[in-house]
Amino acid sequence: MLPHNPESAYHSSKDSLPYRSILFICDANTCRSPMSEAMLKKMLADSKGKTDEVKITSAGISPNARDGSDMTFDARWLLKEEGIHVETFRSRDLKRHRELLEEADLVLTMSQEQKKRVHQLAEANGKEICTLKEFVGEAGDIADPFGRGEEVYDQCRDEIKRCLYKLITRLIPDHSL
Repeated sequence: MLPHNPESAYHSSKDSLPYRSILFICDANTCRSPMSEAMLKKMLADSKGKTDEVKITSAGISPNARDGSDMTFDARWLLKEEGIHVETFRSRDLKRHRELLEEADLVLTMSQEQKKRVHQLAEANGKEICTLKEFVGEAGDIADPFGRGEEVYDQCRDEIKRCLYKLITRLIPDHSL
């Protein structure tokens, strides 16, 4: 798939965002996708009050995805360092919450494998589905840091954050962070 072309996104007015709902997907919805969700929400809140213009959610797509799990301690800790508190976050299994996919205008996965799994769901038909890196013009996956130590979590957070900075400049072209 070619990188996302921001000119192809729907714009209803100069000041509106091109997407009304963004869904982040990872394996179990306990590390990468909830970090992406929380960080993008904060970025939009810090950006001219754009939080109310787009719904941002996340879910897990792997066979071991479950509803109601906590975010990993390391992911929560890294978000806390960013000034983001996620104590009430609970994971969602996309296979059980397909309404999240139905509502999404843009689906961003952390890996090509997750992208393939999402495409297998009937609700994905006609949806814009990319890996996060693909959407911002990069190649590769964002590797799962689960169980791999603090340094790997730090690298994962930084990689997601870098991609989200690129994403936000596509969502809000006149935005500067």
